[in-house]
Amino acid sequence: MVDILTLGMGMVDVAIKPIPSDMFEHDVILFDSATTTTGGDALNCAIDCAKLGVKTGCVCKTGQDIYGRLIRETCDQYGIDISRSKEDPQLPTTMAVLCIGEDGERNGIAHTRGVNKEFTYDDIDLDYVKQAKIVHYGSAGLAPKLDGPDIGRVFQACKEAGVTTAMDVCILDHNDIALDYVKYALPYTDFFMPSDNEAAEISGKETCQEFEEFFKGYGIKNLVVKLGAKGVYVSNLKEHRTIPTFHVDQVKDVTGCGDSFCAAFLSAISWGWSIWEAAVFGNAVGSMNCQTVGATLGVKSREETMAYIKAHIQDVPEDLRARFL
Repeated sequence: MVDILTLGMGMVDVAIKPIPSDMFEHDVILFDSATTTTGGDALNCAIDCAKLGVKTGCVCKTGQDIYGRLIRETCDQYGIDISRSKEDPQLPTTMAVLCIGEDGERNGIAHTRGVNKEFTYDDIDLDYVKQAKIVHYGSAGLAPKLDGPDIGRVFQACKEAGVTTAMDVCILDHNDIALDYVKYALPYTDFFMPSDNEAAEISGKETCQEFEEFFKGYGIKNLVVKLGAKGVYVSNLKEHRTIPTFHVDQVKDVTGCGDSFCAAFLSAISWGWSIWEAAVFGNAVGSMNCQTVGATLGVKSREETMAYIKAHIQDVPEDLRARFL
């Protein structure tokens, strides 16, 4: 049995830096560094949870190629159970080239469809999934043959088995069918965890309070809206608050920071913490991660993260500090 099981995309990222925001206006661009790491929402979360000391599994799909081997070797390195993830002998492992600016923000991303386009309901061993304490689907919007009714079937089975469920999304801009990706799973979702931009794209609303009312109508239990440098909006549908993030002097790369927040938040939930304390912990891990290039390289152990929070306790709301002192 694993404590947290992630479902969705496992891939490889190649981050190149620095790349200007007007890169398409140039014929040739010179950059200083290229970093190859594993990536993908589900895999990032699994690695981050494992680094925080949580017993973790990941169900994704890879090709039988060098990138697929890198993913499996990385999972072995961190003790992540990837045994139920299938390999496709025909299609390549999904990969992305990330164009990172001087300020650490992504100025563009080129993404292969790869094997992820064939990740389906039939690739998921429900008996295995249902033995987890928490199941997190991190790739809504990027798995075209799993999004929609089929991920709803997975989440329904999880809830019938008493499993806590969570869902993050990756919705491309101006997507008129974004709601269709998630609406079948929302009634069975304990923690819905979009960014503010993604929540707006799905709902057509503008504010966190409006997001809350919209998604409440679809049956979610808790809403967690990632606000980037502004922190996170957390609601259990009875009360809500915005938890500020930690001050960072220099942002090097925001890639994977949303995933690291989700991983840390859900790890804290698995330890029995409140949603407010989990949000503080998630903010800390995201803040640490953005100070390193790579989706997961800045994530440290639970003990190191607690030390980081204690050293920056002034950034934690006073009523939530006791957990971290």
